[in-house]
Amino acid sequence: MSQHILIVDDLVDVTTVFQYYFESLGYRVSVAEHGAAALALEEADPADLVITDLRMPGMGGRELVLQLRQRRAELPIIMMSGYAGDEPLVPGNTSFFVKPVNLALLNQRVGEMLQGRAA
Repeated sequence: MSQHILIVDDLVDVTTVFQYYFESLGYRVSVAEHGAAALALEEADPADLVITDLRMPGMGGRELVLQLRQRRAELPIIMMSGYAGDEPLVPGNTSFFVKPVNLALLNQRVGEMLQGRAA
């Protein structure tokens, strides 16, 4: 079975591009538009890795990451933001990218994080 990536962003254009890109690389992809939806999806179908925006209406990325960490401390999480200086201090297996994201670099980091998890 292919590895499962959960993408969380309130911008449909971002989730559409990421979903198409990662599916074309053979990943199984789920999409949520905010933190609460992501938690529900992750509980029903656990992800191998989460990619989330930081600033979203309702539950933002920081709170989402903290709640995911309470459930699954080892879960690899990549956070993104379009705002300079927005890099959060969040515990655990996390990475941070500034938008716009270079998809090749993002994919490289996804692979590294998933390999580290499998080891």
